[in-house]
Amino acid sequence: LYPEGKQIPYTIAKKIVLARSIIRRPKLLILKDPLDHFSEKEALNLMTFLTGEDRPWTLVVVSQNPKWKQFCSHHILVEDGRVIKKD
Repeated sequence: LYPEGKQIPYTIAKKIVLARSIIRRPKLLILKDPLDHFSEKEALNLMTFLTGEDRPWTLVVVSQNPKWKQFCSHHILVEDGRVIKKD
């Protein structure tokens, strides 16, 4: 919150949470819809950063955003709680 009582924008709050998640370079990073509400350019930049080969973490992303497919090496489709497809 700002001193005047205003809330910070949602995207800034998500950036803070994401930064706090990666600052200590975890071994496993699990994210659920991490880039919703970001601009397309900003989301693509973050996807590139999060999936870089030099990153120390295994990344698990739960998202309906189809752009993640081009950045991830394994994909699992879950429908009604059941695994439908793995590749």
